[in-house]
Amino acid sequence: MLPLSAHAAPEAGVEASADTDEGAKVTTKDPSRKERERAEAAKENEKPWIRRWAPENNELDVGMYLGVFFIGRNHSLFNPSFVGQPRLHPAAFDLGFRATYFPLRFVGAGIEGGFAPTRSPQLAERATVGSFRVHVVGQLPYRVTPTLVIGGGLLHMTSPSPRLRAVDGAFHWGAGVKFHINKWIAIRLDGRHMVAPNGANGRAANHGELTVGIDVTLRFKRILNSDRDGDGVPDRRDACPDVPGDGDDGCPTDRDRDGVRNERDECPDTWGDQPNGCPSADADGDGILDAKDQCPQEPETYNQFEDADGCPDERPQEIEQFSGVIKGIQFDFNKATIRKSSFDLLDRAVEVLKKYPDLRIEISGHTDSVGTRDANLSLSQRRADAVKDYLVEHGVEESRLQTRGAGPDEPVADNKTDAGRAENRRIEFKLLDNR
Repeated sequence: MLPLSAHAAPEAGVEASADTDEGAKVTTKDPSRKERERAEAAKENEKPWIRRWAPENNELDVGMYLGVFFIGRNHSLFNPSFVGQPRLHPAAFDLGFRATYFPLRFVGAGIEGGFAPTRSPQLAERATVGSFRVHVVGQLPYRVTPTLVIGGGLLHMTSPSPRLRAVDGAFHWGAGVKFHINKWIAIRLDGRHMVAPNGANGRAANHGELTVGIDVTLRFKRILNSDRDGDGVPDRRDACPDVPGDGDDGCPTDRDRDGVRNERDECPDTWGDQPNGCPSADADGDGILDAKDQCPQEPETYNQFEDADGCPDERPQEIEQFSGVIKGIQFDFNKATIRKSSFDLLDRAVEVLKKYPDLRIEISGHTDSVGTRDANLSLSQRRADAVKDYLVEHGVEESRLQTRGAGPDEPVADNKTDAGRAENRRIEFKLLDNR
């Protein structure tokens, strides 16, 4: 692996900074979709509850509903060429679909279509009342959204019986309320009053409908302004929609982030440390540039010891004895208190760490399997932290030490025996990459 100070490019998804050739500083970041969704949710949660996920301009609601259709007594949903009005059940199960487009968040236009299976007891025949409606919708754009509709459409009756076949025009109006659960889903309650002017007795026939439904809300304002790479340029205008950029077209002006702009970079896709944007030479191929390599013809031995000088080496024995299981560190029973008998060993570890200031270590605590896993994880972490605290108190820089509580998860012996459990209760040191 090449060190960042040489010619390794920063990994994608992390923040990186570089001085450009004009001296300006460029910072880019590639947020994941989950991060962007969390940021959007956090921004929405900053609003008052009643305004969260409220309707927006350029929104399309598409959904379905279930309910009850009430048929007027003087309905004209029959073939007038037959004598007499067939009776129908006054109420029928209702199922339908609808769509509403809101160019403005408080007004829109919608269509609805549904059907209600019913029956004529008089004729002993099945029939279906169908409806198709168009209307104007007004609403108050809050999370809990009162609505009012007014419009017109058609009612029609179909049946195996020729007497129950008809089409009738109808005016309708109604009111309802929507509740937006999130940016995608809204629950609706609606009522409709339909007036067909040509009732069977010469008067207008009045029909009614009560429904409950669910809508999917497509917020085109957000869709049109979506920004997958989070660089501030909407995807519809972004020439590099999956790569964060700092240019007007949404593309990076310095793709390899080495501080040399693409138009002047002779190696635009490779991080370089030279003025032309290309990497310096590395004769031995160990990832350390010749300019900083103390042994340019011999590759570095990467062993967590003096790995930045570019020279092959072996770890001194005094370092080796503090790598792996550290025998002799003891604690009070079921506590993270280090016993005094362990202090000499820890003091020697302090001397080695001070002698070799480039060393970095991970201190891990381990337990046997007696007791609950959660309790053992907590105890092992506290014991690892206690060892770290001792080293820091005696002069080792805290930044060189990491801790980890493994609990009973990494046994080195059989937990069914006393001897095995004793081996599993341990502290381990692991040398970390010091580049």
